[in-house]
Amino acid sequence: MQNNLASAIERGRERISDSLTVRQDGFWWIIAIAIAVVIALGLFTAWFIYCRSQGGWPAVDMPAWERGGTWKMYCRS
Repeated sequence: MQNNLASAIERGRERISDSLTVRQDGFWWIIAIAIAVVIALGLFTAWFIYCRSQGGWPAVDMPAWERGGTWKMYCRS
């Protein structure tokens, strides 16, 4: 009986330790997302500076939902 109890306790400990294990790769996703955000902000800033140097403002046109199409990004004066 003590052997069964000891093995049940050990299985319980293993189950709890498996559920409490923390994945370590979540940190890398945060770094990858941060790098992507910095790149996106850099591209947006470059576009803004380019448009302002041409005497305009950045503009975006969205296509109609019914027809579809592509987004247009340009400088509007």
